[in-house]
Formats: sequence, C-alpha cells, structure tokens
Amino acid sequence: MSIAKQIEDLDEQMVIVAGRRAPFTMVGDWITVHDDLDPQAKALYPVIAAHVNVGRGDNLAWPTRQSMAEILNWSREQSVDKYIDQLVAVGAIETEEAVRANGAKGKLYLVHTAPPPDYTGPTTLAEWYARRREALKATAQPKKPRPAKTATKVASTPAAVEPAAPAKKTATAPKKKAAAARKTKERSPEEQQRFERADKGARLWWEEKAPALVQAKKMARLSGTPKQKSSKFIAVRGLIEGALAAGYDSRQILTALEDVARWLPSAQAFDDALARTDGVAPRRGPQPNTPLYRDSQWTQSPPAAEQPTPKLAPADEFAVLDHADR
Repeated sequence: MSIAKQIEDLDEQMVIVAGRRAPFTMVGDWITVHDDLDPQAKALYPVIAAHVNVGRGDNLAWPTRQSMAEILNWSREQSVDKYIDQLVAVGAIETEEAVRANGAKGKLYLVHTAPPPDYTGPTTLAEWYARRREALKATAQPKKPRPAKTATKVASTPAAVEPAAPAKKTATAPKKKAAAARKTKERSPEEQQRFERADKGARLWWEEKAPALVQAKKMARLSGTPKQKSSKFIAVRGLIEGALAAGYDSRQILTALEDVARWLPSAQAFDDALARTDGVAPRRGPQPNTPLYRDSQWTQSPPAAEQPTPKLAPADEFAVLDHADR
C-alpha cells in the first residue's frame, strides 16, 4: 500500500456505536499507544487496574501473579514479571513489597491512570494519528518528473553506447531518528530548571543519603537488575520533580525520603511524609468499604498509626540539591 493511501486511510475514521454494557475498567490512551510497551504489558495493565478498590480511595491493588496469569490464560505465572517491569519502567504502575498474613511475601501495586511528568509520547489517539501522519509524510519519496523526450537522428552506423549508471535512491531518514523525534519534547526554562534540581536531588538521595541509612541498618539494600535499578531511579526523580512543582523545598523532600526509608517509596507514602513536614497529619479515618479478597491468604491490614511530625534536617545538608534553600 502506498504512503499516500495510508495517509488517506488515517483520515477515514470508523464510526462505532455502543451496544450492550457491563462493568469495565478504563485504560488511558497513552497506555494503548505507548511505543515501549509490549502487547502483553498492555493486556496486563487493565487486569491490575481492575483489582483497584475505588471505594477505599487509595488506588492500591494486590492480585497474585498466579491470578493475573490465569486471567490472561498464560501457562506460567513467572511470565507476569517481565511485563510488570515494563509497566514500572514507563511509570504506569508502582510496586511495593508486602507480607501476607501467613508470612508469605507479595506485592502491592499502585496504578497510575495519567502518564508521568517526563512522558513525551502521545496521550490521545488523535495525537497518535497526527504524529503518524507527520512520520509518513517525512518518509514519503517525491515523484521524479519524467525526462522530456528528444528527437534523435539515426546514424547509418550506430556507435556503441555505454550503459548509464543506475540512479542512486534517495536515502530516507533512519528509523531511530524518527523515533527520537517522536519522544523529544521541548521543556520550558522553568521545567528544565526543575528537572535539573530533581535530578540532583535524586542523585544525592541515591548516592549518599540512602546508602548511609543502609549502613546504619535503617533501610534495606537496593535489589534488582541494573535495568530495574535504573527504572527505580527515574521514578524517584519523578517523585522529587512533582514535589518541587507542588512548592516543597529540598529540605522537606529529603526529610520525607528519609522518613519513608525506601529506595523507591510509593507515591502515597511519599505524599504523606511530605504532608508531615508541613505539620499536616495524614487523615486515617475509618474505612467504610471493605475490599473484596478473592485470595483467602490476604487479610485487611489495620489502619496505620499516626506518626509525629518529623524534625527537618539542617538546611546546609541540602546544598547539593538546592543552593537557594541555604
């Protein structure tokens, strides 16, 4: 199919009318069109999201690997791990280690419906179509005009004619450059400055503060493959960038990280710790809606006890993160 025909087909959208309806789980368009997710990861995301207890309001889910594999008709529960890592890497979900009532280890999942702050891909199908059209136009070959015919006289004794060298094809743009162009997004000066501060803060936590807590036996060692560790670092940087955008200073951010004492804290735990630095105690009221547990091994955890407001560290310890706070 020619490129012109493909562009024409993109402009002709099908009309779909809703039929029978049933309970459903909504999936953001950015997950559906994400370039870095395998089809299996895109199928796994709504399965995890379907376990979220909306009534409880914390966006947490805890399905077992076996349950998720059975729902997707996968033969091995270990197959789930690869695609969970993909969803964590792109910021679609976060995971946190947990212990069941019988002592078995498991995971809690925090499901995000919106993309992370550093996401530069398409967020809607309309945006995906627009980018696809631009990519097709960029790779389209202009038609070469036919050379004009010139009348030639036939000689009585034709001379040998050297065959013309084949014309070189015009090189198209490499696929890697096209992919990089799709992911590139210009930041405003304010956003770039905030991103650089968040990167410094993440490195300060990752390279100095967290290892010191591990040495003092106040935090567990960092686990995971190099790719998983890189994904955790990017996620921490995103949390810090979001906190800076909300107006928290570097002292509060680092104090909150030390309070949670995890290499990659969950968004909820981090937000609660930030609130405590402002003197706001997170609300821990009664839970009117009891979550539905399909796995009898799980029991509902008691509400966490309120913690006192932590004492902020001295400002001079944050010079690397933010010189303006000193």
